[in-house]
Formats: sequence, structure tokens, C-alpha cells
Amino acid sequence: MAGDVFGKRISTRAETKAGKVVAKVRIRFTIIGDTDTTFTGGESVATVATNSSGVAGAPALQAGEDTSGVTVRATVVGRAVGLDYKATVTERAADQLARTGDAALTCTPGGEFANQVEVKATYQGAVADGVAATATLIKSEDDPTANDKGPYFKDADGKAVRTLTSLKTDAKGLLKLPKLYADDTTGTFLLRVSTAGGATLTVELTVAAAETSSPSPSASPSA
Repeated sequence: MAGDVFGKRISTRAETKAGKVVAKVRIRFTIIGDTDTTFTGGESVATVATNSSGVAGAPALQAGEDTSGVTVRATVVGRAVGLDYKATVTERAADQLARTGDAALTCTPGGEFANQVEVKATYQGAVADGVAATATLIKSEDDPTANDKGPYFKDADGKAVRTLTSLKTDAKGLLKLPKLYADDTTGTFLLRVSTAGGATLTVELTVAAAETSSPSPSASPSA
């Protein structure tokens, strides 16, 4: 995954044509192509001598943010002998989303929600930072298309929008959504946040008229 160290390392074995291993041969590992993946330490080239078994292991690969393919070429130093290894970098992902607070999300018609929605993303229990996310005010649990009424966000021009894209969690895995507003439609509405990796969270929003208190009855005059 982007930003992580690969769990497996590349290793190669030097042999003669007859299949006999060759020790103390220098193998050069080179990351080729347009990628920001490097070996740990930030280098794109590493030279390692084969051991008594004829095997040389490359340093661990540190995935960058570019999710295109990665090629590592192993060559015998001073010889036109080489072998390519392919690696894949996947985008940052989350498998769990949870609200950071439990305050009710309520608003009066035409008003502004007092609390902003904030969520925390994790992947296998660890903080999921830099994960792409989308927030949509959906029509229903079974219909994830954007609603055409009810709560909304505002774009840079102050216009109502009900889908936000290009969102990302911060270094702590947190994502705080912009303020929410309500139109004149009352009822219960749904906000769905989804991330790369399949994590989703659906939050209820309530738009209701403000409660009015009825006047208390006046005391009867004494006899």
C-alpha cells in the first residue's frame, strides 16, 4: 500500500550456465521507470554481494504515492546479465470508519447544524492516513445516489452541494467535514462517508422545527 514498506524483499541467485551457484558476485538492484517508490533510505540503486549460496537480497522497498507499476532490475555488475522483478503499489485504504463524537446532528429548517461530522479511519486497527474519501447525502440506505433535498454542504460560491469528493484523512486518520446546512424540508436524512478500501459509515441527520413551549396556566384567584 502507498506509504508502506513492502512485506517481502526481492532476492536473486547467481548461477553458472551449468547451474552452479556463484558467491561473492556483486548484484546491482535498480528501480527503473517513473515511480516514487524507493529502497528504504530513499535510494533507487543498491549493490549487494551474493552469499555462499549465491543469493543477494535487495533492501526493502518503500512504497511511494504513485500507484503505477514498479520494476526492479537485478544485474550482475560488469556483465550484461539481468532479471526484472515487478511490484505493485495500491492506493491507501481504510477498512473501518467511526465517528469521533456522539453528539446528535439536528437542525431547524433553513438553519445550520451546530456540530460538524468528524470520522476516524483505520486499517487493520492502525491509523489510516492520507486515505481518499467521499461524503454524500444519500437518498436512502438502498439508494446511495445524492439526495435533491434536505441537508447540504456549500461550495466555494455558497451554492448547495450534496456530494464532496477529493477528501483525504489527515496524519491522524481524521476527516472533519465542512459545516452542514438545512433547507426547508423536515425529516431524517442520511450522510454516507466512504473511503478507498471499502470502509463506509452512514450518519443520521435530523431536520425538525424548533419545539415551542406552551404557556403555563395562570393561578386561580383566591376566594
